[in-house]
Amino acid sequence: MIVGIGADPGVLNASISANLVEKTISSNVFSMLIRLDKTFQPVPDLAESWDISEDGLTYTFHLRQGVKWHDGQPFTSDDVKFTIEEVILPLHSRGATYQGVIDTVEAPDANTVVITLKTSFGPLMNALGYDFFILPKHLYAGTDIKNNPYNAKPVGTGPFKFVEWEKGSHVALARNEDFFIAGKPYLDRLVFQTIPDAASRVLALESGDIDYLSYQSVPSSAVPRLKETPNLTTTTEGFESLASIGMLSINVENPILSDVRVRKALAYAMDKNLIAERADYSVGKPATGPIASTSWAYEADVEAYAHDLEKAAALLDEAGYPVKADGTRFSIRVIADGAVEFHRKAAEILKEQFAQVGVNLELELLERNVMLDHVYIKRDFDTQIHIFSTGADPAIDVSRLYVSTNIRPVNFTNASGYRNETVDQLFAEGQSAFTLDGRVAAYQEAQKILVDELPAIWLEEVGIVGVWNSKFHGLHEWSAYSYYSFWDAWTEDGKEQ
Repeated sequence: MIVGIGADPGVLNASISANLVEKTISSNVFSMLIRLDKTFQPVPDLAESWDISEDGLTYTFHLRQGVKWHDGQPFTSDDVKFTIEEVILPLHSRGATYQGVIDTVEAPDANTVVITLKTSFGPLMNALGYDFFILPKHLYAGTDIKNNPYNAKPVGTGPFKFVEWEKGSHVALARNEDFFIAGKPYLDRLVFQTIPDAASRVLALESGDIDYLSYQSVPSSAVPRLKETPNLTTTTEGFESLASIGMLSINVENPILSDVRVRKALAYAMDKNLIAERADYSVGKPATGPIASTSWAYEADVEAYAHDLEKAAALLDEAGYPVKADGTRFSIRVIADGAVEFHRKAAEILKEQFAQVGVNLELELLERNVMLDHVYIKRDFDTQIHIFSTGADPAIDVSRLYVSTNIRPVNFTNASGYRNETVDQLFAEGQSAFTLDGRVAAYQEAQKILVDELPAIWLEEVGIVGVWNSKFHGLHEWSAYSYYSFWDAWTEDGKEQ
């Protein structure tokens, strides 16, 4: 099966990256302790069973026996302990969140892992089935993990083995005949083909040159046509984990954008309905804040920032940025991944809308990995357009973008540089409260503050569609993360094993 992707991966190690392209590939090479079904209930992966203490602080995982790494070395509990302590906690974009709740990771014997928490953390199983890809200790211990050569030639325990990575072209995987689930995977070969141009990806799918496109690789402009194409299957299922929001992230340490009046002016200057219509072809809908309306934690009672050019202009005047002789007030940059249709079109629309109030928006449409380096590592940006998963739980996918403890040079962290002690406290309460009502209250209050202070402007709840050649089956059937689960896929023109 050939999977179309919009950009090269940066690495092939999802334990140090939350990048969708990298997780899409890596999740087929590596395993986790557990996976998550469509209702976010845990199902076995490397752990075949588990026990949770009555106080919710101790999780004991009983590992499968006889599992081997792709290089033939035995998998043990030491690999799990090493990955969590030495990789996930210090290096992952959500590592700061997990560091705040995980106290110890013990490996009392080769087949048992015990995770003890500092405080109750309801989303732990969600996290373990989302971010915690287990790495081989024997290939990573004592190395510079971020620059380890096995990040480009991964060795896992998963259903597919790494074969080759030809940058700019493809990543190829082959069936792991020793996979610990008998009979799987069904496919002999899985290829991820890089096709930066969105229109070319769609044409390749329609012609049969590729077989599958996940949501971020599917331009919304093509969705109506793809739904009517006889040999293709489309679905909105299997994306339950995402609740994706396209947003304009703002560097609040920029001298101009540090003034909340300027940020509010930009919010009033934009027409979100027009963005949803033209950038996402009405597949999605306007967003109101940092948590999607489909979430149990959503707060609707926030400032809507309805399109109001007069109010925007008045706020800019008040902030000390009058219109100059050339008709502009100031210039700011926007960085975006030019290969993603929504990013590119939203940037172009915002340029037009901001110009109406005298703000010149300079577009920097970059290759994805260059964009990530500018925004998260160098923090050399004014604003950024990007689509973020807000996930099944705000403790995992929302807090990482706004808590001050997560301002660090790691992808998909708090690149805005936003700091608010009350917001930090509310997110901490939201992840540790004993009742769902307590969690909801904390997250809803956090949303009100964030929408008032605007470290980002949330543009749209993005429409999510997956498409594949109808000769393939077994896709998007059981997992909340179906967009990177391919070991159940099989094809009508294959041969019986």
